[in-house]
Amino acid sequence: MAYRCCFIYVFVLLTGSDSLHQVVEVTEGGSVLLECSQESIVLENKQLTVHWRHNYIRNVFDIINGQVSIKEQDPAYKNRAEVLREELKKGNIFLKLTDLQLSDGGTYLCFVPDLGLEHSTQLVVKERTLPKYEAILVQVRSHGTGTRLGRTLHLLIPLTGLILHFI
Repeated sequence: MAYRCCFIYVFVLLTGSDSLHQVVEVTEGGSVLLECSQESIVLENKQLTVHWRHNYIRNVFDIINGQVSIKEQDPAYKNRAEVLREELKKGNIFLKLTDLQLSDGGTYLCFVPDLGLEHSTQLVVKERTLPKYEAILVQVRSHGTGTRLGRTLHLLIPLTGLILHFI
């Protein structure tokens, strides 16, 4: 009986708190916007502190008292992570990640200590698939004489959306 009460208490805590969780799927090499809150935050001229972490330990991005701080940023996110400042002024906290790698997959946690706000996003980075190609062999001939030059040109042409016309 005690276990059931404990489970119900934990479930209520998780569903009733300001903690949110989302799942986002993106293809390798792309970019993504991760949100910290589903609603705009009333700033009231506060200089917010916002922390973004990957898998709870890797420092992705920090805003300390309203100022961007990359001093302790994990080198894997250098020049690939940014907070949209114009949106931040409106009370929307977004983290933009670019040039996504397979290793970027995992849980991203955003927390705003002053507001007791915590939001996690599960990022799934899917491997980029290469298009299928058709190989075409073309004999190279001399212009005017029609004599074969003994060379073959190999063309690789993507199959998606391709229409070939032979004359």
